[in-house]
Amino acid sequence: MSLARPQFQAVAGPPNRDVHDVLGALDRTGIPLLIPQNQTIFSEGEPVDHAYKIVGGVVRLCKHLPDGRRQIAQFLFPGDYFSFVTIGDHGFSAEAVVDVSVLSFSQERIERLCRDNPNLRSRLFQMLSQRVCDIQNHLTVVGRQTAKERVAAFLLLLADRLDAGSTSITIPMNRQDIGDYLSLTMETVSRTLSRLKAARMITIPDQHRLELQNVDGLRALADGIN
Repeated sequence: MSLARPQFQAVAGPPNRDVHDVLGALDRTGIPLLIPQNQTIFSEGEPVDHAYKIVGGVVRLCKHLPDGRRQIAQFLFPGDYFSFVTIGDHGFSAEAVVDVSVLSFSQERIERLCRDNPNLRSRLFQMLSQRVCDIQNHLTVVGRQTAKERVAAFLLLLADRLDAGSTSITIPMNRQDIGDYLSLTMETVSRTLSRLKAARMITIPDQHRLELQNVDGLRALADGIN
């Protein structure tokens, strides 16, 4: 069941026209929502009526195939904006990996802000273009990398996006999520993590924590340098 769409509540005051604060002006109009773990935010094919910014938690963008399989195209992290599309329907479903807090923006309100502030429209277009490029690059890389290369690159991504480059990283998603993102089976993900552990590149304190012991080695592996 999709999340109920909130009605936008007007915010007093003119939008900030400073080019460096265009997203801040948008954020001040957002309605905070809490989305429970595994809740669907919107489904593929639904009309685009709201956009979102992640304040806390992780969201997956995915497609569910008729035979029951699932392909995760991208994970979104705190600070990411998504669903900034003004025409057509959603091309992916968005689901909460864990409990997620977001700011919700009505497309109508976004359009009003963009009319008043062209810098905001330009910034949103840049973010949308980057999102498309990221998904395309991911799908291309998945088709060319080995399992170990994919998992190494994924761990480095988590370290960068969730733990500010720390060698102790959080893994909010389960092994099935990781497999559906990397186009690997859950068993292959688990075996690959075990091999990285045996190679002393990582340690695994528990299912949702990892310690990166050899970051340079992981980077080399992710880059295909054996």
